[in-house]
Amino acid sequence: MHQVWAIEEVAAEILRLLLWSDQARMARVCRTLWATAIPLLWEKMYDISALQTFLELEEGDGCDPNHIQDDLSVPPQCKPLLSNRVALHAQLIRRVLLTVDLKAYRIVELLSRTPFRESLTRLKSLELVVEFGSEYHDATILFRAFYTPTLTHIGIFDESGVPAEPCRGFVQAITASHLPALRSLAISVGSDPLADPSYLEEALRVHQQLEEVEVQIAAPDCTQEMLETLKNLPVLRALALRLLPYLPDWSSLTPPALLVKGFPSLVSFGARTDLPTMKQLLASIGSDRMEVLKISINRREASLEDRMDEMLEGLSRFKGLKEVELRLEIDIIWEDIQPVLACGGLTRFSLISHHSKWISINRTHLNAMTQAWPKLTHLAVTGTHSIYRPETGSPQIKLADLLHLTDSLPSVRSLHISFDARRDGQEDIFAFVTAPSRGRLERLDVGFSIKDDDLDANAQLGHLLTSWWPTLREVGIPPYCQQESWNPVAQFVRSAAGVALSSLDENIEDIL
Repeated sequence: MHQVWAIEEVAAEILRLLLWSDQARMARVCRTLWATAIPLLWEKMYDISALQTFLELEEGDGCDPNHIQDDLSVPPQCKPLLSNRVALHAQLIRRVLLTVDLKAYRIVELLSRTPFRESLTRLKSLELVVEFGSEYHDATILFRAFYTPTLTHIGIFDESGVPAEPCRGFVQAITASHLPALRSLAISVGSDPLADPSYLEEALRVHQQLEEVEVQIAAPDCTQEMLETLKNLPVLRALALRLLPYLPDWSSLTPPALLVKGFPSLVSFGARTDLPTMKQLLASIGSDRMEVLKISINRREASLEDRMDEMLEGLSRFKGLKEVELRLEIDIIWEDIQPVLACGGLTRFSLISHHSKWISINRTHLNAMTQAWPKLTHLAVTGTHSIYRPETGSPQIKLADLLHLTDSLPSVRSLHISFDARRDGQEDIFAFVTAPSRGRLERLDVGFSIKDDDLDANAQLGHLLTSWWPTLREVGIPPYCQQESWNPVAQFVRSAAGVALSSLDENIEDIL
């Protein structure tokens, strides 16, 4: 065996790059690799049935997890013994992602009667995906089976079509459990309105130490009491709200609900809702530490009084704002987003459209952005119909505009802007390779960009991009783009940068 494998830190970094199955094979090579690979294998547990083999069940006792009885009120009779081996492995588990179906529930029920809980001394994250619609299960068993005092993150997510009642039981179990280290809570209870959403508010109220909260619920369940509880969490730093419209005519939050400012420690805020509600949510933020703002406006038609620019004008009061993301499904013009230019400290800006009526971005608009945000590192302006001329259907942004942008703003590292890369009308650019740009662009996502469809054009375009930006390492190709047309360009860029060609199909959603 090569001596490099004897260096634990180096071996661990190499093993982290492998798939889980390959890590398992490496663990069977020798004792040295076993000691390095086992902590990686057990760090995240995706299937609770992996522990089933360690449960010593009495033959014929009727508690085989593969044969679940309909009546779960009958307690199983099994030996509450785990081997020393599973106790060792349990000490390595940091994160559990558990799909709560009937079989998993029975295994957890068996584990709750064993010393397994005491072995989970490093467990930090527990995420539950509820798949069954049964309200008679004891959700507290999960917290009896897993060592709760060390948990810092809990997530509860339902599957599509699952009634909200089972999720309610698990949320209420959080309220009743001792979770002194809990700092992050994520809850998704589907799009159907709850009979009584007060249990969500109670779970938030009990855990005043929460720093990160993510909630996805039906819009009618976002009650005034829940918002008041969120506003008063003293150390809440990150909040993500996704309010799903249940009916076309659901009403927005009433104005009295958010008259008083709150969220004193908020740093990151994200929400998906309608425009009137978003206005009230933003107006209620009293924190002077805001750095990240992610706004998603759904398709609900706004009245004439609801204007996008009026909502964004208030962003200038967040002096430390560094990242703004706008995902919009409503009609908008350039003047609507101009107030964001007043946030001079932005380092990341994304403007994504999912609507047919959209603004046309041109070089003048790009110049306005570069002048307003001198520290910008990432710029994304894209969408289904963005930056196209209505009469021609081609992007208004040319390659020369991108070069001008990176020259004017050397801090930019990634761009996601659809552009016109055809040689027609740009012969001077393709015929003469200019000096490298002052910018250090590393990633260029092509979006709905267009180009000439011939091999010569691929070589010229790839050579042009790498000569302009010697630091360019990636050309991102979205799934809705003509990938067969852009793949040769992406290969050329990766080859010139010395990057492996195995992951050409990377999705641009990672950078957005």
